[in-house]
Amino acid sequence: MLFTIRNGFNDAELPALYAIECECFSKDFRWAEPVFRQEMAAARKRNFVWVAYIGSRIAGFLIAADEGGKINMETCNVARIHRRKGVASRLIAHYEKAAKQRGFKTAKLEVYTENPAQVLYFELGYRVCGFKRNYYGLKRHAISMTKKLT
Repeated sequence: MLFTIRNGFNDAELPALYAIECECFSKDFRWAEPVFRQEMAAARKRNFVWVAYIGSRIAGFLIAADEGGKINMETCNVARIHRRKGVASRLIAHYEKAAKQRGFKTAKLEVYTENPAQVLYFELGYRVCGFKRNYYGLKRHAISMTKKLT
């Protein structure tokens, strides 16, 4: 199957993208659908959204934002049926390359302390730079991670 990544999405793809969001996060952690649509539209305007496809099916997506001269990975979500196939790694590599081309020197992210994705981020060169108590709500903490884009 052909694997592709596109910088952007069509409005008709929003339901499939939100379905992936719902697969990836419990109700307590995911964006409500109106907020999700708003975040996706804002990211698209800034060319900060990447969508991965396996064949013609959406496999995952990544949203980023510019935060004080550093690019921040807001979320990287992969459909359950496409996990463990390198989709997240490829999305992140694509995002980092684009960020570097746009002049960003550092990439950052926050990840829930119980999220196993932090292992992937570490393997991809991200390093812990902080801890945010109650970032996701009471007793739901985040680890801050950064990576130099060289």
